[in-house]
Amino acid sequence: MTFNIPTEFEPVIRNAIESGAFATPEAALVHALSLLAKEQGQPVANGAEKLSEDESHDSWSRRLRSFASNQKPTGHAVDDSRESIYPDRF
Repeated sequence: MTFNIPTEFEPVIRNAIESGAFATPEAALVHALSLLAKEQGQPVANGAEKLSEDESHDSWSRRLRSFASNQKPTGHAVDDSRESIYPDRF
């Protein structure tokens, strides 16, 4: 089955991929169609639901890695005490 996506929705799909929420346009569309099916009370095929779940785990992992790689080093040793988190305050 082939679909033509209206041009006004292309930026939505592109932004979803660029943000790391989805790896491919197909994954974004599967997610959108799963939401539509749930909204209409229709059962979703297990394969489509599974792809959507896997994609959400992948996107979460990508966002976490991106966040971690953009953090600056503290410049001092850090442990689980308040003193190590706020070295200038204690």
